[in-house]
Amino acid sequence: MAESHVVSALTDKRAELLGLIEHHQAHIQKLSISIDQLDATILLFDVDYDFKKAKSKGIRVINPWFKQGEVPRLLLEMLRGSTESISTTQLTDNLIQLKGIDVAGLKERDRLSKLAFGALKRMQDNNQVKCTGKIKGAGGGVMLWTLV
Repeated sequence: MAESHVVSALTDKRAELLGLIEHHQAHIQKLSISIDQLDATILLFDVDYDFKKAKSKGIRVINPWFKQGEVPRLLLEMLRGSTESISTTQLTDNLIQLKGIDVAGLKERDRLSKLAFGALKRMQDNNQVKCTGKIKGAGGGVMLWTLV
């Protein structure tokens, strides 16, 4: 026999999620109407416009821990201050400690690690840093980084 307070809490959560769905569906409907109006206006100026070539723009999620451009700057400072290669894991740990980020679980730590790795790969593409090797382990191993 199910506990009444458990069932009550679950039905409350279900009702909350249904409300969110209705809210977002109404928002999607308003956005669709706006797109239709824009399309009609575009066609007034260019009757042959091909809407298939128009791509959607991604929405950038604001990072709660770092300002724009701060991660690469901090990583470069860490690498400048080291005489040896530093692993992605060590750099991530340094970012966490430097910013005083409370890593409640693996999800947040993994997000920060991906953030650091992405910045390092972009800096590698710009010939600012280079990968000097890997430490064997899960997922192909942890990469080691140094300044170019």
